Amino acid sequence: MNTSIKAYRQIQADGTIGKQHFKIIMTMRGRKNMSLQEISNASGVSINAVCGRVNELKKLKIISKDEKRKCRITGRTIQSLALS
Repeated sequence: MNTSIKAYRQIQADGTIGKQHFKIIMTMRGRKNMSLQEISNASGVSINAVCGRVNELKKLKIISKDEKRKCRITGRTIQSLALS
């Protein structure tokens, strides 16, 4: 089991993380890197919620910045994200 999932389970037990966090983590699991829009589309979580939850997960060091690349949805250059 990767360290991101272990960390998620540990902080889930104390109520720090909710259902949207879990959806985002599970959506990103097994993928190299994703944009916020790609996460939103794949998870079904609205983009405004994804932005907030990803920031929270970054503070918890579950998600980190990855490479810069073009978003597969918008075509814009983005800072992609990956599970830590």
